[in-house]
Amino acid sequence: MTVPELLRGGWRRASIEHDDGVVDTTSTVLWLQLESKMVDVRLAADQPELAARGSLAACSLDDLQRLAASESSSGFTTCTAISEVDGVRTATAEWFTRGHGVAFQPVTAYPEPGLLEWNDDATVMIERAPSGAYVEEWHRIAATEAPLTHRVLDDGRELYRAGDVAVVVRDRPTPVPRAERLDTLIAEAGEDLDAIRALVDCEFSIGERQGNSLVITGSTLPWRTGEVLDVEL
Repeated sequence: MTVPELLRGGWRRASIEHDDGVVDTTSTVLWLQLESKMVDVRLAADQPELAARGSLAACSLDDLQRLAASESSSGFTTCTAISEVDGVRTATAEWFTRGHGVAFQPVTAYPEPGLLEWNDDATVMIERAPSGAYVEEWHRIAATEAPLTHRVLDDGRELYRAGDVAVVVRDRPTPVPRAERLDTLIAEAGEDLDAIRALVDCEFSIGERQGNSLVITGSTLPWRTGEVLDVEL
């Protein structure tokens, strides 16, 4: 089942407002929507500070806890047909990740469908939780309408591409022990840093076109930022 064309391409989040009034405009959040498959990368504003660590092995417990805050995921999207009333276009989308893609968090913080609404030229999309838990504002990324492709690379990583933007995804080599939020699993691991590193050893790297290359502009492994993605366009 494919999603409406209005939803396809790359989207960058401008803001999220939670029902408690807290507003976040600083996190890096990018969503690539293909015909059905999707990838959603969510990085806290302070994560790039950890680039200097250079590797998971050099990360402290505090560093690992910060890395564990990501909500990145991949999988597929379903979406209703577009409805239009008085010139306002709306639809309802749902996302399926665990068991269908890679979930950085074993339990998502956003389990609800999304109520979507587009502005006149479809460059801005508002997403609302039916419960009122949050409102997100998304802006369409230029030059991401086509091609929309997904492929598995020779080393098992997955590449999602929407025009000039791509995301490489690599799952953990060691599966999480059970479906639970990472902060809980980390607390249970105590001072076992090797076990905690295994929990966050999961890569979502955003690559944006610079010339003929895709340069990483954000990653759940922050030290990869600035590298050229070793994939063909």
